[in-house]
Amino acid sequence: MTSRVVRIALLLGALAALGAGGFVVFNAERALAEEGGAKTMYDAQARAVATDLMQLRTAQQGYVAQGQGTDFWMQRAAEHLSRLDRGMASMAADARAEGTRTAVQAAKAAFEEFRKLDQRARQYVTDGQALMASDVIFNESLAAGTNLGERVETARVSEQAAHDSAISALRWRQLYAAAGVAAFLMIAVLLLAPMPEREVDVISALKALTDSGPKMKIEPSQPGSPQAAASVQIPASMASARVVERQVERPATERSPELFTPPQVPISVGGPLPSSSPPPIDLTKAARICADLARVLDAGDIPALLTRAADVLKAPGMIVWVADQSGQTLYPLLTHGYPAATLMKMGSLSTEADNATAAAWRTGELRAVPATSEAPGALVAPIVTSDGCVGVLAAEVKDGRELRGEVRALATIFAAQLATLVTPVAAAGGHSLVAEA
Repeated sequence: MTSRVVRIALLLGALAALGAGGFVVFNAERALAEEGGAKTMYDAQARAVATDLMQLRTAQQGYVAQGQGTDFWMQRAAEHLSRLDRGMASMAADARAEGTRTAVQAAKAAFEEFRKLDQRARQYVTDGQALMASDVIFNESLAAGTNLGERVETARVSEQAAHDSAISALRWRQLYAAAGVAAFLMIAVLLLAPMPEREVDVISALKALTDSGPKMKIEPSQPGSPQAAASVQIPASMASARVVERQVERPATERSPELFTPPQVPISVGGPLPSSSPPPIDLTKAARICADLARVLDAGDIPALLTRAADVLKAPGMIVWVADQSGQTLYPLLTHGYPAATLMKMGSLSTEADNATAAAWRTGELRAVPATSEAPGALVAPIVTSDGCVGVLAAEVKDGRELRGEVRALATIFAAQLATLVTPVAAAGGHSLVAEA
């Protein structure tokens, strides 16, 4: 592009796009900070209400307990009731999502019911009817308090989801603005870049014009005739030249079909493999399991992921053994395919035992137990962290899968992913940690 006016206009447009994109990104970043602060504040409000509710329930139980006396506990309960009232009002005022407002209204109704039950309990205590007060506190108030806590938690989760949605929309707005500006700037740079002029070899051009060699006269032919391209008169000095015709081998794509036939290879797309081939490993499922393991925030999600890993490995049984803090005993922390009663009966395992599980823990290397006529095979992969081996992943496998390299590699990968989630346990609590996947 050589027009100066157009180049200046394009440059100004690029600068304007850059400024507009920066303005959009800056405003979105400020809105993100506000959304993050509001999200944190609402979460803190909901948790404060839940804490006050728990302390109120404790104070209520003090009405009929021996200790400081009913006046002390009633005063404490009145304070928590007042704080709950203010907390519920704040949650209602700050709610943005419709689901949050609905949950807060339901929580208010549950709170009023709880307040009435508290007044009944106080009246029974004042009248000296401790048995009736206990019945209200430990039965009716317990149910009302549980209902109130569930409504508050529903409101908290709903509001968190609303803030997350708003934050995601702002992030996408930033991405679109940045991508649009980048695309515009790239086009502007390509249009503004100077086009290199074609260099002319002056010496060669002069030589071609002054060369006194044989001349060839080109005469125009009639359009459509075989000589339409050019008719050339050959000088007499070249008349005795012989034209040697030689055959030029055609490329493979121009040969006869019978001379170029690709080999016929049977291809199976989506169908079952031949019976002689072992069942394949689903790497897509394995990759999703690894990604989900890396995003685990709640320990309750691990058993389901362990079940999925067992499905990929075709393992009917799987155990995650975790060592205690002294490194002397292994405990079955997570299981798949085994009833909890069996594992409780099995108990712990010494790290010095003469078996594949203890050996994998001691050496930090994968161990394979070949199948026999009486027992299936097994793979034991160590769970190693920067502090050393903290446990092992033991999987029962069949059909000789313990000998397949890809199955061993996948077991090692799953064990490596579990290393970010497993820590040594206390020896006294080892048996209580058994969880069935």
